[in-house]
Amino acid sequence: MSAPQSPSPMCPSCGGPDDGEFVICKYCKRAFSAEIAQSAIPCPRCRALCRWGKQKCGVCATWLVVSCVFCGALSPYNQSACLSCNEGFAGAPERKAQREAAARQQQGAQTFGVVGNVAASFLGAVAGSAIGSSFGGYHGHYHPSWDSSSNSYGGDSSNGPPIGNVGGDVSGGGFFESGGSDDSSSSDDSSSDDSSSGDSDS
Repeated sequence: MSAPQSPSPMCPSCGGPDDGEFVICKYCKRAFSAEIAQSAIPCPRCRALCRWGKQKCGVCATWLVVSCVFCGALSPYNQSACLSCNEGFAGAPERKAQREAAARQQQGAQTFGVVGNVAASFLGAVAGSAIGSSFGGYHGHYHPSWDSSSNSYGGDSSNGPPIGNVGGDVSGGGFFESGGSDDSSSSDDSSSDDSSSGDSDS
């Protein structure tokens, strides 16, 4: 056996049927209730009093709600602010455009700051490399000081600065390559002269 159906809504004044679309009974022209009349939404086109919660007028199908430009929620057109996010409808598109422009400007400033920091780091690295090249570009020959005890060139930098050419042409070699070889050849020449002189005397 089927469950009993609930009685259809009726007008409390005349008993006429209530279809849930309008505030005023079409038979007796009275409001269905004071509460329904208080929350009525007049159609912006035909001025029919429509029930709260309806999206379109039951007479001319005109929209009774508007969409919030901020959150997209629907609210009756006769409300001053969105019922969901409380943003006022007056000037809402302009405010949204201003906020979006400010957000883009802030994002652009942040992006510029990041790019500026990267560029500054890059330029700093380039400058450091250039400075290092100019001061560290040693083109001469490194000759540590002579160690008489081991008959070799020592490796201790405390014995004195390296001798060589900084910058300039190094094709002729360092001090010991040119000056040292000249001294040894002169010594050899003088030895041979002394030897010749001794032979002649004997």
